[in-house]
Amino acid sequence: MKRMIYVCLMLLVFGVASTAEAAGNTGRPKLTGMFSDMAYNDEGGDLLGTEIFVTYARDGYFVVYQSSEGEPTTPVVVPAAISGTSIKFSVPESVDPRGDFIGTIGLRELTGSFSGSKEVVHLKRKASYWQ
Repeated sequence: MKRMIYVCLMLLVFGVASTAEAAGNTGRPKLTGMFSDMAYNDEGGDLLGTEIFVTYARDGYFVVYQSSEGEPTTPVVVPAAISGTSIKFSVPESVDPRGDFIGTIGLRELTGSFSGSKEVVHLKRKASYWQ
């Protein structure tokens, strides 16, 4: 009887592991995707926040970057350096004076900071504000 219970438990464990692996859930975050905290502020009538879209092309990883402190900046495409789950990229000063971004891509959010700011940015993995 104990052996039968053990066999059933092992089948259950392997079945769950196989299902998770088949679904692509390996515990590692997908490196590409949309990360945003951009939202409309009803009180001030302003659009506030940051959007970072990490994408991949034959030449490597790229970021489509846009921020807004009232009115949105023109989006820019910049190369990104990704190692493991770490991401680094530079934003032109004319678009955002905060400078280089260094962060970590997680399962549910992109967390990091700009070299010219002590503020830590938490951008949820979600659809773009514009969608």
